[in-house]
Amino acid sequence: MRVAAVGIGGAGGRIVERLWQDNDRRETTYLGAACALDTDTEALTELDALPNDRRHTFGLSETNGSGTNGDRTNGAAAIEDERLEVRRAIDELATSDIDAIVLVAGLAGGTGSGATAHVADALREVYTIPVYCLSVLPAGRDDEAAANTIQALRALEATVDGQILFDNEAWLGSGQTVDGAAETLNETVVTRLGALFAAGEATASEAVGQSVVDASEIINTLSDSGFTALGYASQDLQSADGGGDGTVIDQLKNRFLGDNSDDVDEIEAYNAVETTLRRAVRGKLTAQCELDSVDRALAVFAGPPAWLIRDAVTDGRRWLTEELQSPEVRSGDMPTPGRNTLSVLVVLSGVSELPRLVELKTLADESE
Repeated sequence: MRVAAVGIGGAGGRIVERLWQDNDRRETTYLGAACALDTDTEALTELDALPNDRRHTFGLSETNGSGTNGDRTNGAAAIEDERLEVRRAIDELATSDIDAIVLVAGLAGGTGSGATAHVADALREVYTIPVYCLSVLPAGRDDEAAANTIQALRALEATVDGQILFDNEAWLGSGQTVDGAAETLNETVVTRLGALFAAGEATASEAVGQSVVDASEIINTLSDSGFTALGYASQDLQSADGGGDGTVIDQLKNRFLGDNSDDVDEIEAYNAVETTLRRAVRGKLTAQCELDSVDRALAVFAGPPAWLIRDAVTDGRRWLTEELQSPEVRSGDMPTPGRNTLSVLVVLSGVSELPRLVELKTLADESE
């Protein structure tokens, strides 16, 4: 799935830069274009990898380039003054091969909270491709951050085709702060987004799955589904199979065959697929939710071709359907020759029961 990623505000810009770097590391690309928009000029200059011509300051008349200081009203005013200019900057990215536009924003701050829905609305005026948002939820119990987040979520619900949630609170370790853990948090979300958007983008014949996940399946899972949470798990297959003695020949076989394919035990491969899927679903999600409130789902199995046994993938999809009690579950496999890791990404969409959103709404109500 080819996407154009647009980071809005400081957090959004940093995540999009990580997507840019992740895309560069892959053999097949999913990022058709990317840019960062911010009211804080200094935050944009701190981006290292994203080219200068992909960084845009807006709202100078409102903020003097120093940001909104958490005021979402200023963020909304800043984008209103330059709505057309911002859209033109994004227009340069949205080429004919783009399947969707993905906005990325932290919703606690004034820029992400105040401007993102306005950007989405401006894009919907001219584009028929889906517009999604990665909506980053704040950590802690700050009333203003909670109020910004809830108002932004409501505004985005009316302007985007779907929101993928990432809850900073759920991913912080004991005693950590968002600033201190920013690198880890960004890497966590980018690993999952990269796995989702790269699905089905294989160019080599040996990397084409038995059941390919194409852009339409991702769009059908995400669109008109409200909130989405992502689950992910992986395991090292070298330690799983114990095969090989580390010789040069062994290493070459691992490199080009993705483990010694002739020696893969089917039962072991089946169990590996099943275990990794269950860890992805029942482990920590990008935003914790009640599984029985999921409306539709997509599972992407990636790993060495010999490990992606068709029956295991099929049975995994059947198990997921039963686990979620949902009839609309899609799945596919993505062979990764030359790698010794099995991973499963699970997209849980149409989620209606999210405890963290209830908590944030309570905090927002208390601030009124």
